[in-house]
Amino acid sequence: MKRLKIAEQIVIVLLLAVLIPFVTIGLIISNISQQSVRKELIYSAKMISGLVGDNVQNYIKNADEELKQIASAISFFYYEEDKNDFLSEIQQKYGKFSNFNVFDVYVKKNKDLVFNPKNLTLKLYANIDEYNLISADLKMAILQDALDKKITNIKYDVYILDDAGNIVATNDHDNEGYNDIAENLPKERQYNEPVLFSKIKNQPLAYYQLKNPNWTIIVKTTPGMAQKTIDIPRLRIVLSLVLAALFIFTAVGIYTYYLYLNIRQLFKGIIAISKGSYNRKIRLLKSVFTPHEIVFLEKEFNYMTKKVAGSYAELSEKNLELKRLDEFRASLVSAISHEFRTPLTSIIGYSSRLLRSDIEIDENTRNKSLKVIKQQAQRLSRMVDDLLVIPEIESFQLQINEEELNLSELLELSVTYANSNNSRFEVNILPDLLPVKADKDRLIQVLVNLCDNAIKYNKDNEPIVLSAANVDGKPCLSILNKSDIIPKEMLNKLFDKFTRVDSELTRTTRGTGLGLFIVKGLCKAMNISIDISSTQNGFEVILVFNNDPLQKENEDMDDIASVEENSEKSMMNAKNEIVNTLFS
Repeated sequence: MKRLKIAEQIVIVLLLAVLIPFVTIGLIISNISQQSVRKELIYSAKMISGLVGDNVQNYIKNADEELKQIASAISFFYYEEDKNDFLSEIQQKYGKFSNFNVFDVYVKKNKDLVFNPKNLTLKLYANIDEYNLISADLKMAILQDALDKKITNIKYDVYILDDAGNIVATNDHDNEGYNDIAENLPKERQYNEPVLFSKIKNQPLAYYQLKNPNWTIIVKTTPGMAQKTIDIPRLRIVLSLVLAALFIFTAVGIYTYYLYLNIRQLFKGIIAISKGSYNRKIRLLKSVFTPHEIVFLEKEFNYMTKKVAGSYAELSEKNLELKRLDEFRASLVSAISHEFRTPLTSIIGYSSRLLRSDIEIDENTRNKSLKVIKQQAQRLSRMVDDLLVIPEIESFQLQINEEELNLSELLELSVTYANSNNSRFEVNILPDLLPVKADKDRLIQVLVNLCDNAIKYNKDNEPIVLSAANVDGKPCLSILNKSDIIPKEMLNKLFDKFTRVDSELTRTTRGTGLGLFIVKGLCKAMNISIDISSTQNGFEVILVFNNDPLQKENEDMDDIASVEENSEKSMMNAKNEIVNTLFS
């Protein structure tokens, strides 16, 4: 038995599973759609006839009530002239009534509602008292306006007929279907209930018979409505099914073509692997018709040929990462051990000197030794604080206790802590300097680190200048020391960990390379803008105390850009203002 190919099998399946069911489904859907729409048309015709009938009754009933109120009001007028003025005012103001007449109740005994087809009015009556009666003509033009505004848009013809067959109001101004309606209208009718009386299936007719007045409301489904709701949808259903069938056959044909080509590629790749060509890769003819499974097989197949190289590259990357981590660990251990050794040596040396009993130490030498021990212990404490704050900075878990602080007092205290070698400081602080909002301990840690950094890299016998001023309503601080110009590419890296201006081989100053990294993290936590520059005048650090609440982490990018732009402007203004303060 000959086995069919994939394309041949798909064609047979399409004929059996698509074409025959489509024809059957099309006939069923068309019939169901026609039946359902026909029921909707019948329901709509009956509903509209009942709705119009209720509105007509309500209109006449309300007019009758209004006429009774007018009759009741007339009884309070004594003079005929006043009555006539009142009726004339009612007629002009509301426009619903016309032709008011007052006469004796015994003159007019028949008070039935009478429609006048010539002027399209309905005669209404109301008792003024037991002797007098008032009559008025109710205009039907209002009903005509209501039909023209509300009923015309729903594509139904509505006729309101009196008992003589005269048209009271209609939205069919050509009266094209009136004769057919009059002939088919049953002689005996049910009152106050919508009734279907049409013989045409797709154009239902319904009437609603009123009792007082004896009017008939007829609703006719127009041929255009039937065509729009039944014939055109039926044609659309048939066309949709035909187009869907064509689309399915086309899509399946293209799909089968691409599937056949890609399966052949898989076959060729498998044959090549079986013959020992392990570097063979599959290149599919990809499109929207390419199945996910085929693409997955291609990726897995090609991945096998790259597995060894990929594993080697991954292993090399891991080795490089381990090497970087080892260098980081070595740098940290080396820096900490080097920096801790100096203060510990001084503390041990001076402590041992004070404890010696074989020499006599005068009071001045003792105080000097104790002072050195205290300074070195404070230095050691500061280095421990710097190491402890690094994890908090990196994990964004810094606790900030914000308060108003006097920057002048903190500067004096920080200089005392940092100035272990009696460097010369020049302090220029304006007397009206605003208080700053920050964490006291954290701000002292920032200032001490900056002063210590200025001392370490300052040229001999050159003063370190501290300047503070108010710029744009914000307190600003400048720390300037004389040093060699630092290249711009190096200047941008000074806020990184373990970054120093001098190299490991030519190190001339002590330090761990963590000072500016810690300063940057603490300033960011306290909403303090920091900027560094290196010019012929020296190395300068500028702090701008924003004194504003910290920005939320979920701030959008536009706000962040605006804040950065404002901070940059404040930094430039701070530089200019502080320079003016120095040279003034």
